Amino acid sequence: MKKILCIIATPKKEEESYGRQMTHHFIKEYLKLNINDKIDILNLYDKEISFLDCENIIDCSKSQGKMYEYANKFKLYDKYIIYAPMWNLSIPGILKAYLDLVIANKITFKYNSFGIPKGLLTNKKAFYIGTRGGAYPFPISFLTYDLKYIKCIFKFIGIKDFKNFILENIDKKPENTKTNFPKTLLKISDFAKKF
Repeated sequence: MKKILCIIATPKKEEESYGRQMTHHFIKEYLKLNINDKIDILNLYDKEISFLDCENIIDCSKSQGKMYEYANKFKLYDKYIIYAPMWNLSIPGILKAYLDLVIANKITFKYNSFGIPKGLLTNKKAFYIGTRGGAYPFPISFLTYDLKYIKCIFKFIGIKDFKNFILENIDKKPENTKTNFPKTLLKISDFAKKF
């Protein structure tokens, strides 16, 4: 049995959010093939996620406190599903705040004798679902940091098996998004089968 953490980083309800609908579909399709696996849903907007501060860092170094608790719980999962919309070219602040609490020295990464960080969460997988209001083809794709950040931070903690699906133009071309959404869900199904 695999344990999966699904992180939701939007305040929108499922019926208002293509991203949440894709995430729900991904989970449904995944569980069809992996009936014994357990998925925990963490909606960040339902939790009191605080910003990283000195108290968190000091407490974590003493093996106590919120950061220590969050990071140790996070590392127990085998796979991670993350959904976040792109806001202002990046991820929602609440997701960044949560990741700051789980990226903890000696728990999810460590420094080697030369001071170089090494991820401790090896042999795990992550799948990122993102949504964007407009389209960001090359060369303006350089401006987007949502996927870049998530991919980089998961690699930093040792997760190299990282896949993603980004749905663009949901605000610019809403009718196209709605019409093509069944095809989008088929793509999501393919990712779920390989996860």
